[in-house]
Amino acid sequence: MQQLTLRTKFILITSAVFLIAAVAVSSFFSGVTSRIITAFALQSATSKALHDKNKILSIIDREVALSLKLVDDDLIRAWVAPGQNSAAKKAALQQLESYRRFFRDKSYFIARAADASYYNADRSMPPEQPRSSRLSRDNSSDSWFFDALRRVDTFEVHLNYDALIRQTKVWINAIIRDSRGDKIGIGGTGIDLTEFLQEIVLTDEPGTAVILIDRRGIIQAHHDKALVERNALEQDSDKRTTIFQLLEQPAEAEQLKKELENLAGQPRRKVAAFPVRINGHQSFAAVSYMPQIGWYTIALVDFSHVMQTATFLPIILASLFSLLAVITVIGYMINRMVLRPLNLLTGAAGQVAEGRYDIALPVLHRDEIGRLTQSFNSMAATVREHTAHLEERVLQRTRELTDANQLLEASQSRIMESLQYARILQAAILPDPQRFDRIFADWSVLYQPCDLVGGDLYWLHESGNGKVLLAVLDCTGHGVPGAFMTMTVNSVLNHIVDTLCADDPGRILQEANRLLQETLRLRQDGESLVDAGLDIGLCCIDLEQQSLTFAGAGISLYYTDEHQVSEIKGDRQRVGYSGSDLQFVYQNHQLTLHSAVACYLTTDGLLDEGGGPKGYGFGTARFRQLLSENRGLDLQRQFTVFAQRMDVWRGTRKQRDDITVLAFRL
Repeated sequence: MQQLTLRTKFILITSAVFLIAAVAVSSFFSGVTSRIITAFALQSATSKALHDKNKILSIIDREVALSLKLVDDDLIRAWVAPGQNSAAKKAALQQLESYRRFFRDKSYFIARAADASYYNADRSMPPEQPRSSRLSRDNSSDSWFFDALRRVDTFEVHLNYDALIRQTKVWINAIIRDSRGDKIGIGGTGIDLTEFLQEIVLTDEPGTAVILIDRRGIIQAHHDKALVERNALEQDSDKRTTIFQLLEQPAEAEQLKKELENLAGQPRRKVAAFPVRINGHQSFAAVSYMPQIGWYTIALVDFSHVMQTATFLPIILASLFSLLAVITVIGYMINRMVLRPLNLLTGAAGQVAEGRYDIALPVLHRDEIGRLTQSFNSMAATVREHTAHLEERVLQRTRELTDANQLLEASQSRIMESLQYARILQAAILPDPQRFDRIFADWSVLYQPCDLVGGDLYWLHESGNGKVLLAVLDCTGHGVPGAFMTMTVNSVLNHIVDTLCADDPGRILQEANRLLQETLRLRQDGESLVDAGLDIGLCCIDLEQQSLTFAGAGISLYYTDEHQVSEIKGDRQRVGYSGSDLQFVYQNHQLTLHSAVACYLTTDGLLDEGGGPKGYGFGTARFRQLLSENRGLDLQRQFTVFAQRMDVWRGTRKQRDDITVLAFRL
């Protein structure tokens, strides 16, 4: 093979590639088409599930909304309330007639909790003359009413047989409440089962089916009408047929239960699709949840009705013939446009290697080979020129590099002087340690900017009324940008506590959010100039009452006592960013202090610091363990241990971010 020419190698490799591709296509044809069919079937089932869900909701949503309006009607609530008032009953029945005209089934029902009376009117009843009966706890067919009064909060949709009208319907039961919010009855409407099944479940599409179930998996609608009616007549919900009983594989039933729980718990998830075996057929199921009514729609697509493997055979044959034609054309063009010019370049390169630098090949095309030929000609000319002027060029380049290095050193010196001065300015806004000594019985701080200056800051303000504001904050970025942010935030906080509020951390954070967005012009029309903000933990300490009020935005308050380490989480809404909600109210948390309680505020620099065998972040769990192990020490000794532990954890790695940890004890 090493003695063959490039042209011969190319022909052999091309032929081998074609044969391998043909064999691979034939070998994996069945598997590939099977996956395509599976994906197509799952997509079909998913589309049908979403379509049927929208169709169901279009029918039921309107009935639910009208039922909720009915039970909130003052005239109807006045009649359903305890007591007998013929005038209220007459007015309510007149009002109910206006609702009946708009219901889909032209029917309504009212059940009063005060006397267990039940009224039902449909299109066959004269106006204002509903059927009536008494509901009894001893009658199993009436259990729906007492169960709904106990269990349902607003409304529910369920399938049930009504003994008064002797019909099975999809009922919408809406709770009627009095002015105090107590449950006084149930009202709503029903949808005829035959019409509902015909419009929703029964379909002319071959190989497809739709099943509706409730949260417990009980079948509410199915193409087998007898099954649905059995469920409606059975008052014991534990004896009703569920979808899980129809599945042949226990593992598939468990999977379906899990998917039902996931869909109900994840509102953004629209549908779950997977294969199942039901009624002796391999099908694809797509499940969608309807939280408005608490039901699930299951669309089934029979595998045998999806496209067959033979459908793809013409495509495969056409692909093979196309591949052969393409390889033939590519081989001819590569030989003409690549191999032949490369032979010329190879010969010329051999002459250059022998010391002939006056060679120039003709450039026949303006493509990659043409540019390669131009590069070869330029290379030969350059080699010829460099051979004649090499020493002079080396001296000139050396002088240029020396001058550039001197300019670079001078520039770096100026930058370092500016950073050193910026560090002095940033240090000037940090609280004086003597103020901490005067206020706290014990305190300590670990302040380690990633660069000479950083985006972390700790802040102290004394209000003069026995209260102290103390904060730790982490601004966007580190280095010079972060330092500029700390100066801005320091000014904003001082302005707020001097002019607006000095004892409400939640209000201070809300005002800081607004002022920072105005200061950084994050809410101006058009594109913002910058998107920056900060995480902050803010404490208001009442020295006389020995209490603390905390509000946080992305930073938590940790505290220890004789027994444990606890955490008060800050709100997730950060301060100052363009996406921050100006109306967001930060929550205040109260904490009683005594001499054994030590409070800790830390930025994410320590929690995210990489280290250990795999370079993972230090993490909250290790930090809490560190507090627990050392809570018996004074804070100065604790922080010495903290710094040593972080050095060991970091090892030889470079510090990732600014680190600030502040602790105090009264």
